[in-house]
Amino acid sequence: MVTGFDYLSRDKALQEHWLRRVVAILIDWVIIYIPVSIFLGIIGYGWLGFVVISIESVLFFFYCSFFDYYIGGTLGKMLMHLKAVAITGKMNMAQSLMRNISKIFVPLLLIDWIIGMAIDTNDPRQKWTDQLARTSVILH
Repeated sequence: MVTGFDYLSRDKALQEHWLRRVVAILIDWVIIYIPVSIFLGIIGYGWLGFVVISIESVLFFFYCSFFDYYIGGTLGKMLMHLKAVAITGKMNMAQSLMRNISKIFVPLLLIDWIIGMAIDTNDPRQKWTDQLARTSVILH
């Protein structure tokens, strides 16, 4: 059984691909989390940290889902020259929502990446929810 980790350990292009994905998600995280945190702090809700995380996480999930569906990627993905695509045909909204669901909670996203890399796969660029949604992220 060959896993994504096996490919990752020896494939420089795959290492660069995953590095691009990490940088893209960090860019997107900054785009959503910082302005929302500042806004909620200004209006006096900054002390409700658990609510802030929930609001930011839900906004982040919808931001990623919306842009992946409509234009194939978020600002972070575009800056990193990546594109979210369906394996066959055009990505639909259900696929976009499914592939982004783990972005609601950072530990879920890490688990999603680890499971995706640990499973015997034909496409080591896929996280687990990409495999379920039949999507992938490609260099664009």
